[in-house]
Amino acid sequence: MNTEPSDRTRTAPVLVVGAGPVGLVVACDLMRQHIPVRIIDESPSATVHSRAVIMWPRSLELLRRIGVAHQLAQTGKHIDAVSFYSGERRLGAIEMSRLDDTPYPYGLCTPQWQTEDVIRKRLVELGGQVETEVSLVGLDNSGERPAATLRHADGSTEQVEAEWVVGADGAHSAVRELLGIEFQGRGADVLFAIGDGPLDGPLPPDEMVYCYTGGGAMGLAPFGDGTYRVACSVPVWNDEDAPPRELFQESLDRVVPFTARLGELKWTTVYRARRRTAATFRAGRCFLVGDAAHIFSAAGSQGMNTGIQDAVNLAWKLGGVIHGTVDAGVLDSYDPERRHSAERISLVTAKQTTWGLIDTPVRVAFRDAVVRGARRTGVLQRLVTPLMSQLSVDYAADRADAKVDVRWRDRPLRVGERLPVFVADQGAGPDGNDPWPTVAADGFSLLLWSGGRRGARWQSGVEAVRSALGSRCAVLDVSAWSVLRGSLGARPRAVVLRPDGHIAALESSVEPELLGRTLDRVGALTPAQEARG
Repeated sequence: MNTEPSDRTRTAPVLVVGAGPVGLVVACDLMRQHIPVRIIDESPSATVHSRAVIMWPRSLELLRRIGVAHQLAQTGKHIDAVSFYSGERRLGAIEMSRLDDTPYPYGLCTPQWQTEDVIRKRLVELGGQVETEVSLVGLDNSGERPAATLRHADGSTEQVEAEWVVGADGAHSAVRELLGIEFQGRGADVLFAIGDGPLDGPLPPDEMVYCYTGGGAMGLAPFGDGTYRVACSVPVWNDEDAPPRELFQESLDRVVPFTARLGELKWTTVYRARRRTAATFRAGRCFLVGDAAHIFSAAGSQGMNTGIQDAVNLAWKLGGVIHGTVDAGVLDSYDPERRHSAERISLVTAKQTTWGLIDTPVRVAFRDAVVRGARRTGVLQRLVTPLMSQLSVDYAADRADAKVDVRWRDRPLRVGERLPVFVADQGAGPDGNDPWPTVAADGFSLLLWSGGRRGARWQSGVEAVRSALGSRCAVLDVSAWSVLRGSLGARPRAVVLRPDGHIAALESSVEPELLGRTLDRVGALTPAQEARG
């Protein structure tokens, strides 16, 4: 076996390390922008088992960018609600089906291998291919460009000079370790046994269920074919042993308030619910995404969804910088934006885990009273649903103004928040009745909103903006879209929208010169300008 380094030195505009769902999304989004990507993975094949099985509405919205949202939505089981039980009492539910500002008012329960298969096929359609059994064994980030050493299955090594490196290689990230980035942790590990298998009983067919008792916690999610993801808390476990069916059945009998019989499990494992965050998500031209950047409790099934948010946040910025349509300084916002979001999710999932494992009668009674009160007042639906669906992610520059990321009342949107407009879903086909405006997938869009007072003067103003700025970004008059009234209000305004659907700037005037300065401020370059970097 040849273990000596080869004398080959190859170049790669973008090297993506790790071909799980997050790495695949980064690669697809960049290749869709006609940026060559090399994506490697140390495993010999795609994921066989499925740690991540739930995809929330915001992830599906973002996956429209790479043309797989429609196919995934047809493939998986739709989850209309997430219910919470304490003992035999149903405390309440958050109802995804009541969401009215997304094309995807549901969660999606799909095995991870199936999600990866859909995105891998899309990668191939875009001209890409995952290189399996290729490991990153060296990374020199001291020069002008990162220099990576790759080891192949036959033991040979290869030197690669990359313009950019994206570490999507999981909790034990080689990219993170080779860059010397600390993986900072908080709190003790909590253990959960998880597995997939047939479950027979009077279970709600379209709901994800969390059950809590003084003796433990359990979560159940339907795949739609009689098979469920089952997860239960365990006090201690030997990581080398797969938990048996009997462990899950005992937990079902003890924790779940309805009779359920578990069949033969397809696979099982034990998951350690750690809280870890990388000290930085960026080191020069190297970035961390997904579990390489952050891990947290599996409660709420937020891990893969948070990673997809990372992937899209980075991909549009990196693509814009490479193409010279976005100022290179925009990349500086990746770490603070995604760190804020990841830390918020980490806190929320840690609280959910802690609350689910409460075992003293007084604290259980207090928890249950709080949840029931939140259900009766509507706070449970209004607060928790946007958090779990990740529709409330906020990239406001003022972090103190966005700690909770929840819209408590109806009001016009602010800078940093998501606007319910989306790129076209390539798989859905033409639909003349689509209620959602579609915007540019690449580069900023300038949305003009009349506030209801449209006429010749307004149309003249729109044409003036198009004439002055149309070569610089997409200019869209969205005044006819009534679905935006609750978001944009009753007065005229201009919205500079990022390619990921978040608001970059808001102006109360549609004066072209002002809007040109606003585009300068957010980093939108003119076609003649070149990216600095």
